[in-house]
Amino acid sequence: MILDSLAGGLMQRDWGKVLLEVLIVVVGIFIGLQVDDWNQARIDRADINTYMQRIQRDLATDREFFTYLSGEAARKKIALATLKQLIENEPPADTNADEFFDSLQFSSTIGFEFPEVQTVTFLDLQSSGKLSLIEDAELRRKLQFYHQESLHRSYRIESRITGYAATLYSMVDARIQLVSRDPELYIDTSNDDKENFDLDTAREDFLAAARINGLSRQIIAEQNYTEFLIAQVKIQLTEIADLQRAVSDATGASAH
Repeated sequence: MILDSLAGGLMQRDWGKVLLEVLIVVVGIFIGLQVDDWNQARIDRADINTYMQRIQRDLATDREFFTYLSGEAARKKIALATLKQLIENEPPADTNADEFFDSLQFSSTIGFEFPEVQTVTFLDLQSSGKLSLIEDAELRRKLQFYHQESLHRSYRIESRITGYAATLYSMVDARIQLVSRDPELYIDTSNDDKENFDLDTAREDFLAAARINGLSRQIIAEQNYTEFLIAQVKIQLTEIADLQRAVSDATGASAH
């Protein structure tokens, strides 16, 4: 209809009418583009808010796990000190064998690999090209730093793994089930000789082997590793808390 009117104006040389029709077309296109831009911006905001919610859930998962890891590392530190003292000094006769194997077990935990943080949401945000839609440049920088530095931290910690746990397991009687935290399950119930098996004897045999093989030196190395692990986990938790605040602030700002 507009084109017909425009054609009629040209034929009649009604330049005012032609100009008006052209303006209507231009304005219509402009409004259409603005509506498309507004609609796309609304979709982008909704997407970013969804990503921010997912990132917050990921960070909560990271925080929960690394808090747990911090407690495990602290327990490991105590167990290593206890075990080192028992190896270097004759233990009292009333030392409880179950407690000894508890220390043995805790001393050998979290010495295999350092877990990585949740990355699926961030990688999805990055690969989709929507990371740039986060208006806060500082938040973008923090998100990138958090995931890159966490990966580097994992590498640094894993590079310090001592192999202590493997050495310890090689010296423990095969009937001792250190993977269980229930003292009643320390003895392998599938072993026919379990009724003749004595935990006190197993403890003394282990301590004797530990002294002969100089396990104290490896315990020192594992203690140094544990101290480094504790320090790195503390930094990780600080970074998680900082990023959680930044995401919350950005989400709150975008909601207004």
